[in-house]
Amino acid sequence: MSSGIDEVVWDIEEHTKAKHEILQHYLGGWFNILASVSGRIVYIDGFAGPGVYKGGEDGSPVIALRTAINHMLKPNTKSDIMFLFIENDKRREIKLKEVLEKEFPTLPEKVQYEVIGADFEPTLRRIFHELDESGKKLAPTFAFIDPFGFSDFSMDLMKKLVSYDRCEVLITFMAGFVHRFLDPLREPLLDSLFGTPVWRDIRKVEGTKIPELLNLYEKQLKEVCGANFTRSFEMKGEYNQVIYYMIFATKHWLGLKLMKDSMWSVDRRGQYSFSDRIGSAQKFLMDFQDEPDWIRKAAIRVHEQFRGKTVNIVEIDKFVITETEFVFRKSILGYIEDNFKDAIVEVKVPGRLRRKGSFPDDATIQFR
Repeated sequence: MSSGIDEVVWDIEEHTKAKHEILQHYLGGWFNILASVSGRIVYIDGFAGPGVYKGGEDGSPVIALRTAINHMLKPNTKSDIMFLFIENDKRREIKLKEVLEKEFPTLPEKVQYEVIGADFEPTLRRIFHELDESGKKLAPTFAFIDPFGFSDFSMDLMKKLVSYDRCEVLITFMAGFVHRFLDPLREPLLDSLFGTPVWRDIRKVEGTKIPELLNLYEKQLKEVCGANFTRSFEMKGEYNQVIYYMIFATKHWLGLKLMKDSMWSVDRRGQYSFSDRIGSAQKFLMDFQDEPDWIRKAAIRVHEQFRGKTVNIVEIDKFVITETEFVFRKSILGYIEDNFKDAIVEVKVPGRLRRKGSFPDDATIQFR
């Protein structure tokens, strides 16, 4: 992110590859779910860039389109998918159009895209105004907001976007950049970013202020924008310094579930962090991570929460996703059954016998 701000195309960095992996993983699930139930869905790339890197690696617009096309081949697809790629740099806009025309000379009938050469916030304001004037609502939307800096996407705009039903945002919050510019000159810009002047009090904090800035931004996404759930993922540079956070906001716990799974695909430690210092070796090292360590911790949380209760799998899944840092795996329940003596009284499966160690989706679990 830090390099290339004045270039048409630039070298890709390791944390950008990790970011794109999270995006692709999430979109694969998002398209698969919504394309089977909704008549129309929208993907917005707010700072789309040129669509390619110096080494020929795909940019986010290409990744998103290719992911959608792969899922359009499935027989249960019902949706039309509209892509809006917004880029205010004329050179990058031209390059993006060239890249997309070359990569996708033809598209499935249900897939359309438009490259808009304009600033992000005014473009969305115009779209929202047109929708309001016509009495229409925005179709289910995923907005990927990935700027170089911290302007042109106010908290007020996020509030309007999240207010629509089934609309989710993934924001690159340039915490390191914001941290460097907490000066009076940028107060109006930062007031707009956070939707409050409260951030000014953070200037009094000794040492790094990044955790407080992140907490305030996530708090605003919930209290001002109406997001029920947020999840952040830390991206660090080659000197292990925080560059930015990817912050996801949604109203539905299943969206959070999919995003946590996507983030764990990059960091299987469950620390929600990636560093260029380790780079691609991080995933290799995590292949040797002892899964029972976090499984055990998650099992303790589940056992404490549901002790003395009878619940179904969905209730346990929702608790793990929304109330803990973990992702849900049925091996959590297996660990409880195998290691917590008599913790599970009974596992009932409607209409059939249950094999020990299995936890079918329709099972009901009675905890002692």
